[in-house]
Amino acid sequence: MNKRDHMKTSVQEPPLDYSFRSIHIIQDLTSEEPRTGLRPLRHSKSGKSLTQSLWLNNNVLNDLRDFNQVVSQLLEHPENLAWIDLSFNDLTSIDPILTTFFNLSVLYLHGNSIQRLGEVDKLAVLPQLRSLTLHGNPVEEEKGYRAQEGTMSPAIALAFLPLVVTLLVRYRHYFRLLVRTVLLRSLRNCLSGLRTEERAFSYVLTHALPGDTGHILTTLDHWSSHCEYLSHMGPVKGQILTRLVKEKAPTCVLELGTYCGYSTLLIACALPPGGHLLTVERDPRTAAVAEKLIRLAGFDECTVELIMGSSEEVIPHLRAQHGLHQAELVLLAHQPRCYLRNLQLLEAHALLPAGATVLADHVLFPGAPRFLQYTKSCGRYRCRLHHTGLPDFPAIKDGIAQLTYSGPG
Repeated sequence: MNKRDHMKTSVQEPPLDYSFRSIHIIQDLTSEEPRTGLRPLRHSKSGKSLTQSLWLNNNVLNDLRDFNQVVSQLLEHPENLAWIDLSFNDLTSIDPILTTFFNLSVLYLHGNSIQRLGEVDKLAVLPQLRSLTLHGNPVEEEKGYRAQEGTMSPAIALAFLPLVVTLLVRYRHYFRLLVRTVLLRSLRNCLSGLRTEERAFSYVLTHALPGDTGHILTTLDHWSSHCEYLSHMGPVKGQILTRLVKEKAPTCVLELGTYCGYSTLLIACALPPGGHLLTVERDPRTAAVAEKLIRLAGFDECTVELIMGSSEEVIPHLRAQHGLHQAELVLLAHQPRCYLRNLQLLEAHALLPAGATVLADHVLFPGAPRFLQYTKSCGRYRCRLHHTGLPDFPAIKDGIAQLTYSGPG
C-alpha cells in the first residue's frame, strides 16, 4: 500500500483512545490498553496502529516529554497524525513537539492550564490545522483570544460529517444519558416546579411499604428505570457497598453525599447492632428528601444522623460538634472533583484510623483521576477498583474504588 492509499484508509480508522485513563506521563501509554469501540483497531504486521487519530483527553498530563518516541511505538505512520485530543489535562503550554506533525488538522487543547496567548503562535507552521480549541484555559481571558482560536470552515465541517456520525453512534449511551439527566430533567423540573428527587419521593410514598427498606430501595430503582433517571447508586453498586459494610462491621460510618438517601439506606441496613452513620449533604432540598426517606424506612437519629452543609466545612467540626472521633468506613459519593480535598481533610483531622476503609463512587465516570493518582502514589493506601456500569446504562463503565488506609506514617 502506498502512502496516499494508506492516508485514505487510516482517515476512516477509529481513534487510538486513551481517554479517562488517569495517565500522568506519556510513557504510561506503552503499558495502557486503549479503549475499545464499535469497530476494532487495525494494526500493521509490526503490531502498530494504522489510525490517524490519538485521543488523550481527561487525563492528568502536565507535559509531553517523550511524546514523539512513544507515538512512534504506537502508530505505524506517526507523521500522518491528523487529530490529537489533549483536552482536560494539566498542560501549561503548547509543546513544540506538536508542530512537527505537519498533517495535523484537528488539535483539542480545551480544559488545560495554558496561560499565554503567544503559545498559539507556535502552531502557525502547521499548514493543515483547521480546528483548534482553547476554551477553558486561563488564556481565554486575554484580549484577542477569540480572534486567535481556530474555527472550522463549512467545507471542512462537511468532510468531518461521517466522523461525527460515527462518534454519535459510538457514544450513543452517553448521548441518551445526557438527554435523560439534563434535557428531560430540566423540562420536567420547569413544568412541575419539583425536582426529580422530590418527584421520586412522591412515587415512593404511594408505591412503597413504610418501614420496609428493601421495598423502598426497589421502588427507587423502578422509578429510575421506568420513570425518570435518578443518578443514584443502583442495585449493582449497592450489592458491593452492602457486602463491604457487612464484612468490615464498622461501628461508625461517614458518608459524604447523601443525595436522595439510597446509599444511606443501604449502609444503615448493613450496620452492626449499635452502629452509627453520619451522612453529609450540602443541598437543602435534596437533604429534605433524604431525611424523609430515611425516617420512612424506620431509622432514627441514633442510627442515621443527617448533617446539612458543605463537606469541606463540616469535616473540620465533626469531632467537636458531632462526636465523631474516627470513622472506620467512609463513603465518598458526592462530587468526584471534591474527593481528593475531602480525603486530605479527613487525614489532616485524624478522622481515619489505621485500617479504615474508604469507598469512592464514580471514580471512572465522570471520573476522579487526581484522587486516584494521589491514593496510588502517596503510599498510605492499598487500592482496589470494583468495575461496574452506571445504573440503567451498563455500557457506560464506572467503578467504586476501595481504599484501605495504613496510617499517617
